[in-house]
Order: sequence, then structure tokens, then C-alpha cells
Amino acid sequence: MTEVSLRSLVKRYGKTEALKGISLNVRHGEFVSLLGPSGCGKSTTLKCIAGFEETSDGQILFDDRDISRKLPEDRDIGMVFQSYALFPHMTVAQNLAFGLEMRRLQKREITERVGRAMEMVQLTPYAERYPKALSGGQQQRVALARALVIEPKILLLDEPLANLDAKLRDEMRGFIRDLQKRVGITTIYVTHDQGEAMTMSDRVVVMFDGEIAQAAAPEDVYDKPASERVARFVGNANILELPVRTNDEAGVELGLPGGLSLTIQRPVPAANGTLGVMARPEQIALTDPAAGHLRGRISKRYFSGGHVEYHVETDLGPLVVLAPTSQSAKEGESVGLDFDASRLWPLPGRTGSAESRA
Repeated sequence: MTEVSLRSLVKRYGKTEALKGISLNVRHGEFVSLLGPSGCGKSTTLKCIAGFEETSDGQILFDDRDISRKLPEDRDIGMVFQSYALFPHMTVAQNLAFGLEMRRLQKREITERVGRAMEMVQLTPYAERYPKALSGGQQQRVALARALVIEPKILLLDEPLANLDAKLRDEMRGFIRDLQKRVGITTIYVTHDQGEAMTMSDRVVVMFDGEIAQAAAPEDVYDKPASERVARFVGNANILELPVRTNDEAGVELGLPGGLSLTIQRPVPAANGTLGVMARPEQIALTDPAAGHLRGRISKRYFSGGHVEYHVETDLGPLVVLAPTSQSAKEGESVGLDFDASRLWPLPGRTGSAESRA
């Protein structure tokens, strides 16, 4: 297993900086996803690590060894592309054997490795089939096996599930994650799909505009976003800007319409005047209009199978609430909203005086 370190990595295309001095450490055997919108720099980062793009500045290290100027074939990586990039004129076994033949391994070892790789991805019965005779998921497994059969130190995946339908994509998420855990290989995965990043990763690296906005465990990115931009990008986020009544070691007391209050039981530095806090839709409960922290009226209702999504108009603006299907309310109905204060998250950069925000 290998550790990957990016140190102040810069990539320029003319006058445009695609990567603005990013730094990141990926630990031995860790599964890290680079997540962000199109053009954020995640694929560029992967291509620089693979050696397909030359860096403009900074360093890429594998186990403290600088490989920034090495050719892709000298970096000991396995790469899986969105398009699979299989040879259409070769069988499954031949596709897997190709990289080993280029390394001039003995025929017996090639046969053994190909056999193990096909068994690993559950494709042994398909050894003599050509890619066109395989489903999308099977082709993806061949691409994975081909990347792993050379026994690389690092596995890089560039949006490998983008071409699959929703059901197959869900199945492949679990397959790739289970396979990575079994093999124990250091893995860097690029995706714009939040579900993939959250369900598959040890850590999620959120990127915007060529910079890293947050690198943390999926739970922390979701529940404790580093900024409002991260909060809004990863899942639905209700952002409440509330006046601060008191702020001490016991926590921050925030004012609500009608004279009610909410208390975040943790100190928040520099909370003065107003404070922006995040509440995820599933952290708000619908109650009787006379109860709860806030009153509202349901403007829209969407049934989604496992839950119901409500859009609620309130004095603090529109809020989104996820409720169980056992709890039913109609459009136009008045409701109360109850916040789980223990899960409200103060957002950095959303503090200030009420006058400055007027």
C-alpha cells in the first residue's frame, strides 16, 4: 500500500489556474473521493496524479518519493476511465493479459494473475467473451480487473459509473467499495455524484474553483460543513440567519419569531449580532401548529417512496422538511416546525451585526 501526498499543487492552462496550490494526504489503503461540480479541478487533479497532465508547480509524492516528473508508466498506478477503454477486438482474458504482456511477465504468471483477477470480479465464466457481448456493469468489472491485475500501488478511478443506469450504479458502488476493502489498495475516486462519494469513501474532498473547500469523513462533510457553499452542495440545506441573544461557554442562544429561542450547546467564536446555522431537512420535524419552534404553511408536497418532502413557507423564508410516510400533511395546511437544536450547525463566515446585513 502507498501513501499519496499533494503539496501545493498548481496546474495552469495559459493564464487560467485549474488548480490553485492544493495540498492533500491520502493514507495507505484509504478510499478518498474528489467531489465537486464540473470545472472544479477534480479530474485535473487525478490526471496530474496519473501523469497524464504535467503539473505547473508543486509536488506529487508516493511514499515520500517525488514522482511529479515521471511518465505515467513509471508511476505504478491502475486507472479506470468513465468509458472503460476496453479493447473491443480482445476477449475478457486478453484485455486483462495485455498489461502483463507489456511488462514481459512469463506466460504462466500471466495466466495465474488473469485467473485470479477474473475470479475477484466474478467474471470467470465470461473469459472468452468480447466486450460487446457484456453488459455495462460487466464491462466496468473488466476495466476494474484490468487495472488491478498489474498489482499497482494506487488505484485511480475517473467517474467510472457515469454511464450506468441508476440501479446498476447502486450495485457497482457496493461492488467497488467491497473490492477495494478486500484488496486494501490506496484509491482516489473522482465523481460529481454526492451519493457515490458519501456511500463509498473513507474521506470526501469537496472542491470548488481549483481549491479544496473541505476534506473530511462523509458524516462530517454532511453534518459539519466547512462553509455555506459546502452545505448547499452536499445534500439539501436549510440556512437560517438568526439573531444572537447570548453567547457564552454554555452555548449560543438564538432568537426565533414569536419570542421563542433555540440554543446551540457549544461555544461559537465571534457570534455577534446574527448567526447563520444549517438544518438538514431530516433534522426538522412537523408538529401541531401550536407546538414547535416555528410556524409555517405547506406550499408543496412530494412523495418519494421512503419519505415525503415538504416545502414550508415560514417567517424565516422557505424551508424543506423530510418526514416519514406515516406522517401525512396536505398542501396549504398550517404546521409547526420543531428543530433538533443538538444538530444545528453554525456556518463559518455567517456571523456579523444585524446592521451590516440590513
